[in-house]
Amino acid sequence: TITVAAGSAVTINFSNKDSGIPHNFALYTDSSASKSIFVGKTVTGVNTMTSTFSAPAKGTYFFRCDFHPTQMTGSFIVQ
Repeated sequence: TITVAAGSAVTINFSNKDSGIPHNFALYTDSSASKSIFVGKTVTGVNTMTSTFSAPAKGTYFFRCDFHPTQMTGSFIVQ
């Protein structure tokens, strides 16, 4: 679970420690993942990435790794 303030600048510092395996951080309106709010760049292998985006309106959203959509998921709460 990640909790942020509405309208705030959200910075994702992503560190992939899986050699040769791609990951990303993607934020969606809900768990159907049909409407994206933010989709971060792919980080492959041992590498890091920093992305910044504006938090959406108050509510509970869904995030995941698009490469592992059933294993790497969570709630993104905007207060």
